[in-house]
Amino acid sequence: MLYDRAALVRCRLHVLAGPTSGFGDYEQENDAFNNALYAYNQGLETALEQRFGTSLDISRAADFAVRPLLMLLRSTARSYLSVRTPWSDYLEAGLLVKRLEQAGPVGERVFAASHRIEEAVTISREAHMEILDALAQHVLGDQAEAVFTSGDLLADGFDDTRRPEASDYPDE
Repeated sequence: MLYDRAALVRCRLHVLAGPTSGFGDYEQENDAFNNALYAYNQGLETALEQRFGTSLDISRAADFAVRPLLMLLRSTARSYLSVRTPWSDYLEAGLLVKRLEQAGPVGERVFAASHRIEEAVTISREAHMEILDALAQHVLGDQAEAVFTSGDLLADGFDDTRRPEASDYPDE
């Protein structure tokens, strides 16, 4: 596996979101898996920070000059994690969709507005990621274009093949 600054940013998002967020690979209603994945992401973030020679977490940043940028990175990440649609909490919306289809013009309005919201959310998420990447690039400096392998991380003591799988954690 290859790890670049985008991987570090994604990892920061997973750690910041936390295991109860439902963000990314975290699964709703599987606490044991989510906690294991959170611990894995924390370890991966630490390993990547060692390789990049700096942190995107303001509490671990050694360079005081970048702390204001890391404050913006943190607030941008939190903003990214909070971007949602009215449909975000639905794991399965089949019945709701069916009822809206049966509602005729009302359902059509809801679907059209939902589509516009989804488009706006997509644009918002892309803009958030652009800010996160720009800030990470600046903070990482000369290391911004570095790419590390699983072997690099393993040499530092982190085994990325030990990533938890949801199938190993039956629902509680």
